[in-house]
Amino acid sequence: MVERNAVAWTGLMMGYIQAGKEKYALVLFVRMLKEGIEVDKFVFSIALKACAGLEDLNLGRQIHGYIVKLGLESEVFVGTPVVDLYVKCSHFDSACRAFERISEPNEASWSAIITGYCQMGKFERSLQIFKSLRIKDMAINSFIYTSIFQACSALADYNMGAQAHADAIKRGLVSYLHGESAMITLYSKCGRLDYANRAFESIDEPDTVAWTAIICGHAYHGNAFEALKLFERMQNSTAKPNEVTFVGVLTACSHSGFVTEAKLYLESMSHEYGVKPTIDHYDCMIDTYSRAGLLQEAYELIKNMPFEPDAMSWKCLLGGCWIHRNLELGKFAAKYLLQLDPDDTAGYILMFNLYASHGKWEEAARIRSMMGARKLKKELSCSWITVKGKVHRFVVGDKHHPQTQNIYEKLKELSHSFTDVESILLTEEDVSFGLPERKQQIMEHSERLAIAFGLISAPSNAPITIFKNLRACKHCHDFAKHVSMVTGHRITIRDSCRFHHFYSGKCSCNDYW
Repeated sequence: MVERNAVAWTGLMMGYIQAGKEKYALVLFVRMLKEGIEVDKFVFSIALKACAGLEDLNLGRQIHGYIVKLGLESEVFVGTPVVDLYVKCSHFDSACRAFERISEPNEASWSAIITGYCQMGKFERSLQIFKSLRIKDMAINSFIYTSIFQACSALADYNMGAQAHADAIKRGLVSYLHGESAMITLYSKCGRLDYANRAFESIDEPDTVAWTAIICGHAYHGNAFEALKLFERMQNSTAKPNEVTFVGVLTACSHSGFVTEAKLYLESMSHEYGVKPTIDHYDCMIDTYSRAGLLQEAYELIKNMPFEPDAMSWKCLLGGCWIHRNLELGKFAAKYLLQLDPDDTAGYILMFNLYASHGKWEEAARIRSMMGARKLKKELSCSWITVKGKVHRFVVGDKHHPQTQNIYEKLKELSHSFTDVESILLTEEDVSFGLPERKQQIMEHSERLAIAFGLISAPSNAPITIFKNLRACKHCHDFAKHVSMVTGHRITIRDSCRFHHFYSGKCSCNDYW
């Protein structure tokens, strides 16, 4: 071209971005500035999009500074890609400031800031914004709904997730690429695997993300047979498994004791599926061996795998040593775990219990002193249950609920015919280490309070679903089995590791967890 105007430059820059060559788009942008071509808001928008794609914060900030100098930052067409740049570069404070300067945010602006809140783990705030947009009847795009599905999934907020799903269907805004997969994960993590299956089966041609979402959903519900059947179906489709798919497959094997199958999948990943195993896959295999009591095999894998073991490798082995009461190998695993992650409270607790189970109280006391010396404070355990659209949260020994008296009366009634075993052992939910108080603490663990509240609030024989932020202890696991037997209620507990479905005195995990 003899004369290149801004439109020609912009067209070529956009072409490079669509081809995934953002670097070349930025080279053109710099050439435009050097040749004195007048740049407008469209050029800035494309340049910022290229910076976001490359996560080039340094150049993005320079362009942002130029925009401020020209007085264009309040323009939605420029301000929105600025917000998106900072979100993708994990500079959320800068993203918020840029968003506040946009005079009239549009649906893309709101989508960028909601995505940012989700990325930062501020899921409640993203839901607040979404609710305000709905009240004001403002424009909402499919990306916003996808982010809201992800937020509801993280919070296990089934009611809000179902409302958002219905709203998205009504508006025809369920994203084919990401929204459907996010819905599968949402329903899986909210305990509604039946809805997750329906969402998956409604997809004409599931992509890799959708297949992975449903496989992982069944894995975390302990449905190993179904997860592996789905993986077989995936192999007959056009979608190809990726690293995350195999984490789901190996997790399913680990939670159900499928040692042989897990070993075959790990060995075949590279040559059959073209997926190179990572440390995460080896950790899943170590966990599979450890849960099954094959502790020596787990240790040999740690020594011979093509990666340096990380904290999770040793934690999986230590967890297996606790389950199968192997003190010597447990001490060895704990040594390396606490070297790699000295602030991991789970490592100290597992070792305390292992020493206590062997009657080695001096060593157990030393572990407890080590935790005190490091001033370790584990995450406060919390369980919650939704009744009539309202979330009720409980912590250990909680007495702040309006129905506290009725809750404890029901708990006393349920506990009357139930005797805890191994009540001297330390659990994730115990908040002090005094042995005399331990049994009372276990009696008042948060999931027990939530179960009791569910029983006095739910209709007769209605299912009860409870969520917990930490791993459930064996005492409460046995308690839930007991309650399901004496009351006839189906009880579901999702802890930090997996789902447990209790009915008629049995758990879906078959006590293998």
